[in-house]
Amino acid sequence: MKQVWDFKSFIFNFLLITVLILLLAPLLIVFISSFLDKAHLSWPFTDFTFRWYVEVFQRETWVKALTNSLIVAGLTTLLTLLICTPAAYAITRKTNTLTGFLRTFFMSPIMIPPVMIGISLLIFLSNFGLRGSYFDLALGHTLWAGPIVLITMIAVFERINPIYNYAAQDLGANSLEIFWQITLPMVKPGLIASAFLAFVLSTQEFIIGLFLYTPKTIILPVEIYTAIRYELSPAISAISVYLVGIVIIGLFVIDRLIGIENVSFSGKG
Repeated sequence: MKQVWDFKSFIFNFLLITVLILLLAPLLIVFISSFLDKAHLSWPFTDFTFRWYVEVFQRETWVKALTNSLIVAGLTTLLTLLICTPAAYAITRKTNTLTGFLRTFFMSPIMIPPVMIGISLLIFLSNFGLRGSYFDLALGHTLWAGPIVLITMIAVFERINPIYNYAAQDLGANSLEIFWQITLPMVKPGLIASAFLAFVLSTQEFIIGLFLYTPKTIILPVEIYTAIRYELSPAISAISVYLVGIVIIGLFVIDRLIGIENVSFSGKG
């Protein structure tokens, strides 16, 4: 029996492979160029070396920018969890006009262009003398990462069987006790995954950081942008590979703890 040739499947697979190539080709070029044994990027690639991965940590500007990025990412993670965890819990507890408003309110920053967020924060924070601190960068990154973390935490909370809360209420526990002693331990993997998600998003964010940084608080993506304007060195590719590595590690942890699908999906499971 002859196999029927499926034209639609062929077109779909062809387009899928094409998109994957277009998405992965730039990353592959950056990865290969980070091993280039030349002081500048050029074709063809001949000799390869690991020295650029070591040199990244020998440059004071790179180390400073990386340290700043880690500090800002840590503050962003803390702020995001403190804001989004209670908000997600409140939204999933009841469905009414107030929770609908809260959901829309907390999701609104993701619909605003990062340029507008950066300009608005720059003007607002300058009036209060907070310009040039780690806090202003962390606040900007929280507005960017917060909605995505909120979606994740809503999905996590909605997957908790409410029977545990009802049982705790029957035993005399109040709402605060239920949250701290029942709900929070059950969502611990989701909290850890959300922390990694916020951390990764903060380390990769560029546009808001471009508006809010100062020479003392410059973060790694902005430092890369500044450096690439004056030199095209394999060291830039090497530090970019480090950033990609942070993303891969974060995605792996999130997938192991709650599943990648729960980052983009929120619904009753």
